[in-house]
Amino acid sequence: MINQNNPMFFSYLETLKNRLFKIIPLFEENNEGIYKYIDSLLFELGGMIYVVKELKNNSMFLSLIATLESLLDESLAGEYNIPLVRREVFRCLNIVEKLQQKAGE
Repeated sequence: MINQNNPMFFSYLETLKNRLFKIIPLFEENNEGIYKYIDSLLFELGGMIYVVKELKNNSMFLSLIATLESLLDESLAGEYNIPLVRREVFRCLNIVEKLQQKAGE
């Protein structure tokens, strides 16, 4: 188990931002792999509570996972609400930036 101030965790969060941003074009292109992409990301993030000690009781991290779960549900809709998707992805990116700030302390 690592601490959130580990440089490896900070680097992981930087990569995570890119992966989250990728969700927007997948929705815009109506990509059929969007469900699997978000589901895989959620699977990985669910495991992070066993890797980074401070995430287990972190409300921001919980909000990130809950928002991604909702985007997963949105991916099942026939017609996507693209403005909603963009707003929520940028909200997730903001959460990750806050997690990075905490990691840098």
